[in-house]
Amino acid sequence: MIGFTSRLCLVIITAAIFVLIPAGAETFREKDVRHGRIGTDITLKCNAANDRIIQWKVNGTLVALTNDSKRQHGNLVLLMADLSMEGNYSCHDNTGRLLHWIKLKLGYPPSKPLVHCQASNFYRISCSWKKNQEAAFPTIYSATYSNPSRKVSNCTTDFFSNICQIDNPEMFASLPYIINITAINPVGSRTTLLEIMTMEIVQPNPPANVTAEPVLGSPRRIKVQWNYPPLWSERFELKFILEYKLQQNHFWSGLETKMKAENITDAITGQLYVIRVKAKDSFDNGKWSDWSSEVPVTAWSETTTESVQTTVTALMTDFAHTHIQSTEPTFSPTSILSSSDVLDKNIVVLISIASSVGMSIAVATFLFWIRSKRQESDKNDILTKKALPLC
Repeated sequence: MIGFTSRLCLVIITAAIFVLIPAGAETFREKDVRHGRIGTDITLKCNAANDRIIQWKVNGTLVALTNDSKRQHGNLVLLMADLSMEGNYSCHDNTGRLLHWIKLKLGYPPSKPLVHCQASNFYRISCSWKKNQEAAFPTIYSATYSNPSRKVSNCTTDFFSNICQIDNPEMFASLPYIINITAINPVGSRTTLLEIMTMEIVQPNPPANVTAEPVLGSPRRIKVQWNYPPLWSERFELKFILEYKLQQNHFWSGLETKMKAENITDAITGQLYVIRVKAKDSFDNGKWSDWSSEVPVTAWSETTTESVQTTVTALMTDFAHTHIQSTEPTFSPTSILSSSDVLDKNIVVLISIASSVGMSIAVATFLFWIRSKRQESDKNDILTKKALPLC
């Protein structure tokens, strides 16, 4: 509820703002065109001497005087005008000579602007509104605001964007900004006054560059990283909510953090997940951002002992086959390799195969060691989460 003092301030501000708004009728003045408001009495003047006999025509047809119209001192008065009365009106003297011509257009005042204000950071407030596309008359908008000190200023705006911007607003002011958006057409105007506090409307954009990847050797872990929104200064700390779910599920799990990276520790091996993140000022000012785009990721799937052995065996076989073919002696009538040369080359091949086998076994052993350590760590995490505090 707006108190009496606040109402008085609004009245004073509104009066000051309207001084800055041009008169609607003058803004839209067209030669020989009269704009009228539907449902009101409209007087069409002939600009002739009062003692002359005047005849009025509409679209070339003599106007019949009915309950909807009357003549008054040579002028034509249309009572409670409606759209059927639009047209080209002309007045004539008793000889039929044209004295004056005017086109009548009828319509309504513009609708009240629907204004929405937001701040994607603490440095700028942006207020926007939609144009009235259904209006019979063209509509222009006047955008002004008063700061907490009640100084009235014009917004930074233009005719096409319908956006009012306030740069470097006072963040910690105890009084609100008052936004005034006035729609004006030839037959009237409508105004929206909106009170806003910067700390209440600030809403970051979604976190940027969200990525997710499985953790090697740990089937239950997924690493998620993101950045601050581009328009948000890291001078003002954000907090985040990270949510994730199996792709086929409808229910999300989540956690809150102030970090820009987190590990999911309860993933299911080899399953496809979707990840999303949103942000808010860490002191809980304003609103949560929209969610980031969803990022798909598949949890790491551990490799079995049999598959490692099969892979190592295949690599050894390919390696041996390739080297034996490359070292097989070629006989020709002019050159024959000695048995000692062939023996030396076979020894080299055997040493190479033995080295490859040793390296493959070392890699497989290292992978199994990593897996066992990760599984032991996961079990400890689960036991820690399930442990109850002692009374």
